[in-house]
Amino acid sequence: MADARAMKLLLLGGSGQLGAELIAQAKALGMSTTAPRHAELDVTDAAALAQTIETAAADVVINATGDHVVPECDRFPERAFATNAIAVKNMAEAAARCGAEFVTFSTDYVFDGEKAALYLEDDRPAPLQTYGISKYAGELLARMAHPRAVVIRTCGLYGGESGSRAKQGNFVLSVLRESEGRETLEVSSEQIVNPTYAADLAAATLGLLSVHPAGGIYHLAAGGQCSWAEFAATIVHFADRPMRIVPVDQGGRSGSMRRPRFSALANARGHAAGVTLPDWKDGLGRYLRRLSVVVGKS
Repeated sequence: MADARAMKLLLLGGSGQLGAELIAQAKALGMSTTAPRHAELDVTDAAALAQTIETAAADVVINATGDHVVPECDRFPERAFATNAIAVKNMAEAAARCGAEFVTFSTDYVFDGEKAALYLEDDRPAPLQTYGISKYAGELLARMAHPRAVVIRTCGLYGGESGSRAKQGNFVLSVLRESEGRETLEVSSEQIVNPTYAADLAAATLGLLSVHPAGGIYHLAAGGQCSWAEFAATIVHFADRPMRIVPVDQGGRSGSMRRPRFSALANARGHAAGVTLPDWKDGLGRYLRRLSVVVGKS
C-alpha cells in the first residue's frame, strides 16, 4: 500500500454522514479522493461498479454505502441484500482484481445482544433482523472476495448538519427537533450502545489505514456506553432544552422490529493498532457545538 498521506482513495457513498467526513478529513491530510455521487453510480449495477473501480486506479476502495433504514430492510429484503451484501462482494472482487485495498463498514446489529457485555471482534454474530443479516452477509462476502478486506463495525452513528438522507436526519437531530415542541419524550432504556460521532469514526478509519492494517474485523466505536434514553437525556442537557426524557423498556423491540438489547462494541483490534476514539459524551459535545447548539455543563 502507498504511504498514508499519498494514498489515492475511491470512496463509495461520499454523500452520507460518514462519507462526507471521510472526504473532508482525507483532503485535510493531503490524500487524493474520488467520490462519485449517488446519481453518477448505482452500486447495485455490477458492470458500472466494476468500471468505476477499475478506472479510478485507487490504492484503497472504501465502501460507505448501505441500506441502513432497519424497518425498510425487513419490508424490502431483496433491496437490502443487493446493497449490503451483493454490491459489497462486487466491490471487493473489483478491488482485488485491481490490486487495491478494500474497506467496508458494518454494524453492531450483527449481534443479538445476549452477551450483555462489550462485543469483541471475534464474538459470534447472530443478527436478529434483515438489516443485520444482510450486513453480516456483506462481511462474509467481502472477506471471501478480497483476502485483505478490512471490515469496520461501528455503533449508533450520527453526524452531519442534516444527518442521514435515508433516515431524514439522525438520533441527535431527531431529539433536538422533538425538544422544540414537546415536554416529554419516551426513549428506549434497555438498548445499550456506544453512540459514535461520524467525524470520530472517519478520523479513526484514516488512522487505521495509516498503519496498514491486516485484513479482518475491526470495531471502531466511541468510548463508553449508554442506553438510548441516557443518550437522549444527555443531548437535551447539553443543549439546555427543557424537555424531559422518559426511559421506557421496549423489550428490545421497535414496533415489530427486534433489536439487540446490548450491542456496544469493544475496540480491541483498533486499540492494539494504536487507534482509539473519544468518549461518546465528548463526541456529542463537539457535534452540538458544530450545529451551533449551546452545550451545557456535563
